[in-house]
This record gives sequence, C-alpha cells and structure tokens, in this order.
Amino acid sequence: MSGDTQITELTVEDVMVPLSGYTTIPLGASLAEAFEAMSGALAGEGKSDPSAPRDFAVLVLDGGGDVVGRLVVWDILQGLEPQSWKGVDALSMVDGLVAWQQPLSNLAQKVRQVRVRDLVEPLASEERIDVAVPLDQAVHRLIRLRAMSLIATRDGRSVGVLRVVDVFARVCTLVDERASD
Repeated sequence: MSGDTQITELTVEDVMVPLSGYTTIPLGASLAEAFEAMSGALAGEGKSDPSAPRDFAVLVLDGGGDVVGRLVVWDILQGLEPQSWKGVDALSMVDGLVAWQQPLSNLAQKVRQVRVRDLVEPLASEERIDVAVPLDQAVHRLIRLRAMSLIATRDGRSVGVLRVVDVFARVCTLVDERASD
C-alpha cells in the first residue's frame, strides 16, 4: 500500500482527541469555575505528556454530556463586563463607560453570579463533524471555517475534538515522510 493510500484512509477519529481528554465544564457552571477550568487547560493540567498541545478552549456540556458550545479566554473575560454579553452597547451610554473602564470591580460577586450559559454561543452545525469523515474533508472544513477545532460526533453525539494543532502535527509527519522518500 502506498503512503498516499494511507493518507486518504485517515478519518477524523484517527486524529481527534476523545472528549474525556479535553477540558470541559457544565452549562450551569459559574464564571469562577470557567476561570478555573481555562486556567487548568492553559497550564496543561490532566495531560500525561507535558509536550502535548494545550487546550485553548473549554467545551461546555449540557446535562447529557453533549457539547453545546465552547469558551475561549475572550469569552470568559467578557463575563466580567455584563454589558458586553447582554448585548448592551455600553459605549453608547455615558454611564456605561464606567463598567468598561472597571471590569475587575466587584470581581468576587461577578464570578459567583455570572453563569457559563450566559456566555456560551451555541455551536453551528458546521462546527460538528462525524468521526467517519475522511481527514481530507475535515481539513477542508477547518480551513474554510478558519476553525481551531471541530466537535467530532458519532450518531449525533459528541465524542471528541478535532483540533487544528493535531491535524497540523499529523500533516507535518506526512510531509517529513514524503521528504525522506
């Protein structure tokens, strides 16, 4: 079997990170819990290999364990400025400027009261991809969406994450193999 045949046989499942290996948080979690989860993800907590890529998002799970969205650092920090996530244009209100200038005021109160469900955006259907999809098609979707990751599904249920960093590493390996042929 040629190397090119092996490349075309790769699927999303061959490259994805299982959901159990990714940082997650429940939909009802507090902003404080989101900060803690993201901090752990960025530090590589729970990773057995210190050289493994870090998670740069926290996946938000519904009560059934399915991914409903993701939070990145910006989303979590945005939770400190309620005007921004409630759709209020604070810049158009003179009094609202104070909130934008002091997002860290009342920090303890904000991190207990703000909920992840208030911050997370639902995933678009294109952000989900079946585990059986060939890697070629998955790469095309990642590029087209300029996505950092896609949620891998089996029978419509979330089972993993296809991260662009893992796809890139796999492609680098394939390029190295071709260069040495």
